[in-house]
Amino acid sequence: MSLELEDIKEIAEINCGDRYTYNGKSVPRVTEIISKMIHEDAITQWANSLGFKHKSYTRTLNEAATYGTHAHHGIECYLKSLPIPDETPGSIIGGFCKWWDIVTKYNTVKVLGQEKKMACEWFGGTYDALLEIKGEPYLIDFKTSNHVTYKYYLQLAAYRYMLMKNGINPVGLIILQLSKKMPAYNEYVLNLKDPVQLNYINICERTFFALVYGYYHIHWLEEHFNEVINKG
Repeated sequence: MSLELEDIKEIAEINCGDRYTYNGKSVPRVTEIISKMIHEDAITQWANSLGFKHKSYTRTLNEAATYGTHAHHGIECYLKSLPIPDETPGSIIGGFCKWWDIVTKYNTVKVLGQEKKMACEWFGGTYDALLEIKGEPYLIDFKTSNHVTYKYYLQLAAYRYMLMKNGINPVGLIILQLSKKMPAYNEYVLNLKDPVQLNYINICERTFFALVYGYYHIHWLEEHFNEVINKG
């Protein structure tokens, strides 16, 4: 880890609610850090387009979040052999089942963890699934968005870091993109035994750490702006 992150210890705790804590200290979620620190013009354009369609930006975001929650919960129930809730999107669970059937047909698979919260000194998050495939751990992330971007690998790099701090070293990272329209999926796999792909996720990790450093220090700069500028 970059030694610069040690400087964060000098920054006051950021009040992030009670979702993630580390040794009693509130820490921001991984996805919050990424969304606050990386501006996307596409998001602005999308938000503007909603105005022309007379849709509420906040309501649309809430609907998407609810959809994702139902999708994740449905998959969790499926893997635990529990009844699938009625609100689970049919196309999502259908696409997941297709992927699961193929994975389990050709590999020995064991579920090591699902929807598990993790935290370290600077951030926290919840991974979707940790699977043992052919005796080795794989970190899985389920996505219902239309596009897969590098930001998802920043998120997985952060989760991988927290897992490694707890003695678990995934040999692979899988983003499973599930279609909202039909029971279908796209699978994106990083094989961390491959030097090129390992280098990519290591750069993702260092980039995320840079975002963490900036997130905390920008908060500090905003908080102390008036007292420093108006001093004297």
